[in-house]
Amino acid sequence: MSQQSIGVYGGREIVARLRENAPGYLFVEGEECERCRIVVVDVDSADVLNDPPRKSLVRILLYDTPIDGERRAGDIRVPRASFVASPVETLAVAVDLADTVIHAAGLETEVAYLTQIHELMTIADASTVSERITRTVLDLLGLTHGTLFLHDPRVERYVVSFTSDPAVRETGEFLPGIPADLLQRALSSGQLFAADRDAGMIVMPMQAQHDLVGVIRVALAPHDHFDDEAAMNVSRYLRSVASVLSNIYQLTRSRDLAMRDDLTKAYNRRFFESYLDEEIERAKRYSATCSIIFLDLDDLKTVNNAHGHLAGSRTLQEVAKRILAAVRGIDKVVRFGGDEFCIILPQTDQEQAVAVAHRVRKGLMSAPFHLADNIDISISASFGIATYPTHGITKDDLIRQADAAMYRVKSTTKNAVGVAVAGDDQRLSRA
Repeated sequence: MSQQSIGVYGGREIVARLRENAPGYLFVEGEECERCRIVVVDVDSADVLNDPPRKSLVRILLYDTPIDGERRAGDIRVPRASFVASPVETLAVAVDLADTVIHAAGLETEVAYLTQIHELMTIADASTVSERITRTVLDLLGLTHGTLFLHDPRVERYVVSFTSDPAVRETGEFLPGIPADLLQRALSSGQLFAADRDAGMIVMPMQAQHDLVGVIRVALAPHDHFDDEAAMNVSRYLRSVASVLSNIYQLTRSRDLAMRDDLTKAYNRRFFESYLDEEIERAKRYSATCSIIFLDLDDLKTVNNAHGHLAGSRTLQEVAKRILAAVRGIDKVVRFGGDEFCIILPQTDQEQAVAVAHRVRKGLMSAPFHLADNIDISISASFGIATYPTHGITKDDLIRQADAAMYRVKSTTKNAVGVAVAGDDQRLSRA
């Protein structure tokens, strides 16, 4: 028989007798009783009848004279002398009863999870689903501040889908504020749950098949407490709802494919319109900056005329590859139309944007484009930069400023970087 912890309220003599007469059970006293599902209570020496232990499901009440009042659910009333002399049979009944209650509660919880999953599957908005999931996790843990990060293939990182934590900030990191070793510890644990009081957080990864579709981070203050049962309930809940997040993730990936340019695999104009709005709104919210770079290839028409449009298409593909190689993972490269590209630079000021533009310019000029066995061509580009909020506070303002800066370069020197300034007075740079 595996040991079953039984809390005892009634004095050391009773504990000693029970340990002697029921060796297959573990009897505990004091504060440990609060965690026990089954407790033995000597009604003459322990005053817990009106305030039973919070975790107890079954209470074996020992008496010398019959107990007055109605029996509470889960109470088993037994004469003290007969129980202490032969406790095994009653304890076995108590264990069966506790197991039945736990199993029924588990079934009830599973039904509740399935009901919530059904409701969540009808909700198309990712932030609403994320809020429901995060708040349920916080309720199960009895904690207050949590954040759900979802993987967004459009930006190739994890972004805040919902948070109730006022300390959370978008940083542009791949997974903001979560130590890699703590995430790995959670992933390798059987419960997909890791707590670190030094780091002040609980980390709960959400997986669908082999994809890490999301991560929940719950703030853990020094005075916050949760127990193993709460951790197990959260893990079981998250396994149940991971499929919902997986559907959102797959939908996002499908939308991402629809926002790619077929030729270059850079993002297309539809992506540009929605994503730049989001970045400007994010910059407003967090008092940050963002920049855009417009670049137009110089003299691509001569490539088409000399080698045909297939060579021109190959050139565009190679240009996209070199641009992508010169920018960060969070920067978005867009084929704006024809031979014009745009780079969206989150959390990037004017000076940093100029550095990126020069890096891209040098990348394009670093070596000829090898298009075929007998075709090697060189091509440059003209660049225009605008930064929020320096050059505009709306998407249209930034586009107009960057476009004007680019065409100033295009109509003068070519192969240079122009920066929008107040009054549309443009500065050119070939550094």
